[in-house]
Amino acid sequence: MEPRTRLKFFVVLITLLAGVSMMGTWDNSFAFPGYWALVGFVVVSFLLDQTNTKLRVEAAGSISFVIDLAAAILFGGFWGALVAGASVSVGQLTRRNPPIKVVFNVSQRLLSVAAGFLVYSSLGGGMPPEYLRVVGDFSRVPLQRDISLFFLMTGTYFAVNTIAVSAVVSLNTGRPFREVWYLNTRGVLGYDLAASTLALLVAWLYNKFGALGLVGVIAPLVIVRYLYGMYRKLEEQGRELLDLMVKAIEARDPYTSGHSIRVATLSRAIATELGLSPAEVEQVYTSALLHDVGKIHEEFAPLLRKESKLSAEETALLQTHAVKSAELVGMISDFRGSIQDAVRNHHERWDGRGYPDGLAGEAIPLGARIIMVSDTVDAMTTDRPYRKRLPVESVIAELQRHRGAQFDPRLVDLAVNSVVLRRMIAELQTTTERPAPIVREGGSRRVSWGRSGAWRTRVTG
Repeated sequence: MEPRTRLKFFVVLITLLAGVSMMGTWDNSFAFPGYWALVGFVVVSFLLDQTNTKLRVEAAGSISFVIDLAAAILFGGFWGALVAGASVSVGQLTRRNPPIKVVFNVSQRLLSVAAGFLVYSSLGGGMPPEYLRVVGDFSRVPLQRDISLFFLMTGTYFAVNTIAVSAVVSLNTGRPFREVWYLNTRGVLGYDLAASTLALLVAWLYNKFGALGLVGVIAPLVIVRYLYGMYRKLEEQGRELLDLMVKAIEARDPYTSGHSIRVATLSRAIATELGLSPAEVEQVYTSALLHDVGKIHEEFAPLLRKESKLSAEETALLQTHAVKSAELVGMISDFRGSIQDAVRNHHERWDGRGYPDGLAGEAIPLGARIIMVSDTVDAMTTDRPYRKRLPVESVIAELQRHRGAQFDPRLVDLAVNSVVLRRMIAELQTTTERPAPIVREGGSRRVSWGRSGAWRTRVTG
C-alpha cells in the first residue's frame, strides 16, 4: 500500500473511531448545557489553541485540552468532545489547512476526549463529580475516587492523542513511530499531565461562579502556556546555535558543505535500524551532527583548504580535531557522557589502529562506530577536488572490504542488507552537491586514507 493511501486509511479509521466514541458517550452525558455555556467553552478553548507551541516533529501542542476536559466533567463526554471538536475546527479553518489535516485534527481530539470520558464513566466516575461540590475535605472516599478516576481519564486522553498524532506524522514523514512519539512527548507529556489538573479548577470555578469563573481562569492558563513556550523556544534556539556552529565549520571547506547534516541523518537511520531506543537514537544523531565541531579552531583552516597531500605533521595536527571536538561538546553539560565519547572516538577503528585512543572492537562507543560508517559513506558519495563520487555498489563493496578492520562487522552487515540504508546511500549519491573536480592530466586513481581518516580516492600525478 502506498504511503499516501496508508495515511488516508488511517485518517478514515480515526474518524470512524471518533464517531463510535461520541455515540458511546451520549447516554452518560447530561442534558443540553445551553448555547451560551457551549459557546463560552468553545471560545476559550479556541483562544488557548492559538497559543500553541511547535513540537520537534511536524506537530504542535496547546493547553486547550484543559478546557475540553473541564467541559467533559461538567457536561459529560459528548458535550466535552463537541467543545473540543468545534474549537479545533475553527482553528484549522482559520489556518487554511488542507481538508485531510482538518478532518484528522478534529477527529483525533473528539476521539481523545470521548475515549477519556468513557474510561472515567465506565469505572464509576461521579457525575457531577464530588469535587465540584466539596472543597478541602480530601478524606472523603467519593472525592478521592473521583479525582483518581479523573487522572485516569486524563491519562487516556493523552495516550490516544499522542499515539494518533505520532502515527499520522510517522506515516506522513516516513520516520519511525517510536522516534516521532519520543521526540514530540519528551519534556512535554509530564508538563501536560500536570497542567491537566487545572481542568479541575476550571470546572469548580464554572460550577461556582458561572461564566465569570471561566473568564477568570483564562489569564493563568495563558501564562502557563507562555512560560512553557519560552522553555521550548530556548531549546529550539540551542539547537539552532548548534546548526549555526556546524555551518560555520563547513564554510571553511566548500567540498564538505552539508557533511555533518548528512552524516547525522545517516547515523540516525543506522541507529534506528539497530533497534536502539528513541533516546539513544537522538544521542547518536546529536553526536554525529557535532562530530567535527573542533575544526572550527583556526589552526585547521589552512589544512581543510589545502588541495595537495598533507604532510605527516599536518595529518597529525588535523587528527587532533576529534579531541578538540569532544572538548567543545563537553562544555554543554547535557552532552557529557555518551555524546561526548562518541564525538571523541568517531575515528577509532575496529582493529584498534584508529585515533585518538587506539580503542578496538566493542571498547569503541557504539555511537562512534556508527559515525565512522556514516562519515565514510558520505565521503565516498560526495565529489571532491581529487576524485568523483562512487556508485552505490562500489560504496557497498568498500564497506565490505574493510569489514572487521575499520568498521564494526555488524554495522557493515546492516548497511549491506538493509533496504532503507541502501536507499539512503543511493540518495546521497545522487543529491549531494557536485563541486567542480580538479583534474590533473596523466593522473591515476588510487584509494587512500584522507585527512580525517575517512575514505577517499585521490588523483595523483
